[in-house]
Amino acid sequence: MTSGAYAKLDTDARIAIIGSGFSGLAAAIALKKKGINNFVIFEQEAGLGGTWWNNRYPGAEVDLESHIYSFSFERYDWTRTHASWAELLTYLNHVARKWGLISHLRFNEKVEAVTWSDERKEYAIATSSKADHGAFRAVISAVGFLNIPLLPPFARRESDFKGVQCHTSRWPKGLSMAGKRVGILGTGSSAVQVIHEAALEAASVKIFQKEANWILPKDSRDFTASERFMHKFAPIYWWKRFWLYYGYDTRQFRASHARKDGRVNKRRAAASLAYLQNSLADRPDLLKLATPDFPFEARRTVISDTYYDDLKNPKVELVPYGAAKLSAAGIIDEGGHEHPLDIIIYATGFDAANYLAGMKVAGEHGIDLHEKWAGEPEALLGLMVPGFPNFFMMYGPNTNAIPLVTFYQAQANFCASLISTMLKTRRRTIKVDAAAFRRFNQKIQAALAKTVWGSTTSYFQASTGKIVAQWPHSATEYILATKAARKNAVKIE
Repeated sequence: MTSGAYAKLDTDARIAIIGSGFSGLAAAIALKKKGINNFVIFEQEAGLGGTWWNNRYPGAEVDLESHIYSFSFERYDWTRTHASWAELLTYLNHVARKWGLISHLRFNEKVEAVTWSDERKEYAIATSSKADHGAFRAVISAVGFLNIPLLPPFARRESDFKGVQCHTSRWPKGLSMAGKRVGILGTGSSAVQVIHEAALEAASVKIFQKEANWILPKDSRDFTASERFMHKFAPIYWWKRFWLYYGYDTRQFRASHARKDGRVNKRRAAASLAYLQNSLADRPDLLKLATPDFPFEARRTVISDTYYDDLKNPKVELVPYGAAKLSAAGIIDEGGHEHPLDIIIYATGFDAANYLAGMKVAGEHGIDLHEKWAGEPEALLGLMVPGFPNFFMMYGPNTNAIPLVTFYQAQANFCASLISTMLKTRRRTIKVDAAAFRRFNQKIQAALAKTVWGSTTSYFQASTGKIVAQWPHSATEYILATKAARKNAVKIE
């Protein structure tokens, strides 16, 4: 990587960030820390927050502990071990205000195209408003990959159903389940949360299950007053965060959590099976239906304290079929049975493997990023692709791992450091080395082949079966890899 004699930043160069969730704010703050203030954050929604702006369904909360699912540089007075969507949204707004990011935000601006100019060495951005946003020296995409709701084919067409339909990530304002007959499609992480709320207030709940999932207890609760008082002391707060990080890091070392012969995988699989059997020992009918038929961790493991108890609630019925189609009255399942319903909730996840869906990205010589990927997204550390200079991705291909915010910060530091060097040295392009890109993806796929993630279909995979979402190592290994890549796999010219 080239170093130069200039120390002062090129302040005329503008940077674009797409998305204002955790990763977008991480990128913006990393730029600020480098003294880069000439940037714009494009946000397609009416407010910041990303996932936590959209996912407002009843019971929505994070699966990771609040102290680790937050920025390492921003302590907060968390009220729960696992924060709700509302508390996370409040936190993100607090962070944005504290770091002076509000003035950089452009709301209701969905980015539709990012186009590189070979002559000018800069990007043009087209948004839904059709406004002229000027040129940008670099672009950081922070749109994530769990943002395009995935609906069953019959839900994408007009139907005669008279009730309310919604995806969990598009919950209608004011929608109440009280006294209603509610049908829920799915048994994943979002499903179990909304199922619990429905079991509390709905007249009846029907869960349409295609396949059961492995579940572990969450141990989610409110912090006591004394705990919140102690968390005000920085050493105690950071110690708590460190031990959470250490636990996740050691768990994922050499993919021990995702290899069938891994010590961590075996231990957690046994714990999950025991939780299932102990919880449903008095209901052999439910035990049979709730037992998965794929290896532990092959799909996202569900974390819940309530799901098995909810299954035993007299108001709740676990339907052992997926939904086949809609009728005027409700749902007809794959067994041919009709279920009258007032509300249908699609907890059916996202089109996760389709990275940067809905956005056209054109690089050198007009090459299209989606055409280059040909349905199998890949990047160097999820961050950069040859042929697309000065274009970075947060939470890109093969970077889905925990703790998520730690990965966002490492990615943000990678982007900001390279952009800062480019602006200080008055260079024009940041490019990833094609050979380094190939070597990395060969190694990552070799590591992924040793895991259980390819043993069943899931959102971890492209339609071809290639694992395009997961990172098979620990967070510390990822952080070190980003530091090495800045020196050895990227050129600034």
